Amino acid sequence: MSVRPRKQRRGEVNARILKIHEAMATKVLNDPDLLDGVRETLEQRYNNRLMRYGSYMLWSSILETVNNPELFKSLLLADDERTANLRRETIFTGVLSEEERQHVLTSE
Repeated sequence: MSVRPRKQRRGEVNARILKIHEAMATKVLNDPDLLDGVRETLEQRYNNRLMRYGSYMLWSSILETVNNPELFKSLLLADDERTANLRRETIFTGVLSEEERQHVLTSE
């Protein structure tokens, strides 16, 4: 049995989450109506105190840039630790079907 350091496992998980968010960003940009559900999730989580104000503001700021696709993707897919942690508790639930998610994870 191979034991990988925690940091390596975390990096692998972050890479998979990033890949999924790349696909979700593309899908949302191609179908902006999907943002209604994303915004609803954001508001519900914040109102139910499942999200701190800082995360709420960061997500809100990212969503405000959706009319500028390059900026939207660069903010959503940023390589910093804060954004990686934010993606771990994504508000983009339901954007991809399970089949789409599996396809993203199994394709290179």
